[in-house]
Amino acid sequence: MPEYILLLSKNDSIIVEKGKRKNTKYGVIDGKIEYGDIVELKGKKFVAVKPTFIDLLSVARRGAQIVMPKDASQIVAITGLSQGWRCLDAGSGSGFLAIFIGSIVGKKGRVVTYEKRKEFYEIAKRNIERCGMSNVIIKNEDVRNFRERNLDLITFDMKDAVELIGKAVNRLKYGGWLVIYSPHIEQQIKAVEEMKKHGMNVYATIETIQRRWKSMFGYTHPEPSGILHTGFMTFGRKAI
Repeated sequence: MPEYILLLSKNDSIIVEKGKRKNTKYGVIDGKIEYGDIVELKGKKFVAVKPTFIDLLSVARRGAQIVMPKDASQIVAITGLSQGWRCLDAGSGSGFLAIFIGSIVGKKGRVVTYEKRKEFYEIAKRNIERCGMSNVIIKNEDVRNFRERNLDLITFDMKDAVELIGKAVNRLKYGGWLVIYSPHIEQQIKAVEEMKKHGMNVYATIETIQRRWKSMFGYTHPEPSGILHTGFMTFGRKAI
């Protein structure tokens, strides 16, 4: 498995594969770098550090629209996702959410993610391997046929996810969570109705808005651009 290095300065960062040369705006970088090395490129100093999975995802290939970190982090905050959890995810898209969850559940946990479209499956598979997530298993199958049971968390980011809520409830542990992600509120309205129909404890439907701010020359204000709406998430928990 390739190993990566993050070259970090006070106002820039570069991901390089260890042992390989890379062309950048600062010129060619020799991949013969070790963690802790100080590298000078065109007069700018960088320190070589081990990248996090978030660093690696910032340069990962994207196919389908991803679940952004601001949304993925809400899954952790609301469900209490932690080490050792058994999770199922669909559709994988570019694999970002499965990787995020995999980093939290650790080696004692497991994530199985389904992506039926071959082109997205290949992209997600490469991203999972790049991030070194051996606890994330990706399947090029239709999630409607999933066989996993006794799950702590199921996340659906796909059209017609509502149709799978009944099966999801049957495969969750008592107290396990189901999260439906969609850019459209109409799907969430249906998800709430279906969760209630199957006896779930519906926690909430949420939208997370995140804005960056900047301060220059004594004036502070939100940055004028950026992604605000990405999607809605509905959270339900299996109850008796």
